[in-house]
Amino acid sequence: MRRIFRLVIISFMFLACISCNNSKKTKKKSGKKIISVSIIPQKYFIEQIAGDDFQINVLVPPSESPATYEPLPNQMKDMLNSSAYFLIGHIPFEHAWIKNILSNNKEIKVFDNSEGVKLIRGEAIQHGDHMHPGGIDPHIWVSPKTCRKLAHNIYKALIKLNPSGLNRYNENLQKFITKIDNLSTQLSAVSLRKNISFMIYHPALSYLARDYNFEQIPIEADGKEPSAKYVKDICDIAKDRNIQYIFIQKQFNRESAMAIAKEIGAEIKQINPLGENWEQEIKKIITYLKDLK
Repeated sequence: MRRIFRLVIISFMFLACISCNNSKKTKKKSGKKIISVSIIPQKYFIEQIAGDDFQINVLVPPSESPATYEPLPNQMKDMLNSSAYFLIGHIPFEHAWIKNILSNNKEIKVFDNSEGVKLIRGEAIQHGDHMHPGGIDPHIWVSPKTCRKLAHNIYKALIKLNPSGLNRYNENLQKFITKIDNLSTQLSAVSLRKNISFMIYHPALSYLARDYNFEQIPIEADGKEPSAKYVKDICDIAKDRNIQYIFIQKQFNRESAMAIAKEIGAEIKQINPLGENWEQEIKKIITYLKDLK
């Protein structure tokens, strides 16, 4: 009930701001058009293609998880200045209320970066106090193969926002695709080694595991701390698979992962799929996977 009340209040405040501004958006002092995005890696993708042509407003801060974050009223006010909003596609807060608020400000163009991506679907997934709609795994930006499509979607959106940049954006896109393909080649080479398995607290690498034939064993069960029985089961699996590393994101609690690591004799490796330098973060994951025996 409190969550619903917060959403109503925030929505009211935001719509009031729209009314007060008479739907006239202003540009920041830089004079650049503003694009709002859900997560930090989107900022990296846009800048790879558009350079510094746009000012990027990121809604989820570096220290927060997009699975549970609710944008603040002042962040939503900043969206009044945006020419466009780029959805990553299936992050809970996007479906919970941002689209509804944007429907009251027709001037902001909305682009879904997940369009055309082969999504991982399942039953509706409970994550704490929210659901991933339709059981769709939202972490499409972590696998180079899905990022290839994501990059093309961003490119198409950018030339709609700035048609004069078409040639330069196309050139930059090809350079970025080369980087993506290089990472993909490295992952494919690692995947030639059979039966590579890793354990992870929050299952953020599902697309990477699917696309390159790795086995991802999540500790988090349906967005909740694992039960004692579940911990026993995955410890047995980990010992059978000779799991050496447990990946954990800095946005999540380390305690369960550390307890399991001690039980199975594995090391904790911190990764950050939400880091701003996407290429660097994927390279780090590749390095860890290469080290597995």
